[in-house]
Amino acid sequence: MTKKLFIGLLLLVGLSLAGCGDNCRLSGKVTFTDGNPVPTGMVLFTTPTFQAKGEIQPDGTYIVGSEKKYNGIPKGTYQVSVTGVTKQVPGMGGMSAYVPICDEKYLYDATSGLTCTVPAPGNKYDIVLEPHPVNYP
Repeated sequence: MTKKLFIGLLLLVGLSLAGCGDNCRLSGKVTFTDGNPVPTGMVLFTTPTFQAKGEIQPDGTYIVGSEKKYNGIPKGTYQVSVTGVTKQVPGMGGMSAYVPICDEKYLYDATSGLTCTVPAPGNKYDIVLEPHPVNYP
């Protein structure tokens, strides 16, 4: 009986310490205020000494990686920015140009107003962006 109790306690302690280890998996979805997914870009999670990123997929989803793709992110509080959210438009002389389709405040962590504490509930951090006042959709 004591052997089973010891094993049970050991298992319980192990599970409570497991958490997300050194790095936590973090994923989410980036949408516009109208609910449409943001189809392109990069989500950046930044501290003064570290940066991790997740590439936005056409359906708006992303998974964070730091040194290697999708390897997670260390625990902590991050400033969040979203870059590369653009669409291609005809430019001068037949050349294409890219214009932002979300409000430009999201380009910089100092102005985005977005923060995330890791581990996040359910290891998810969804982001809703205001569209660019001129270039969206």
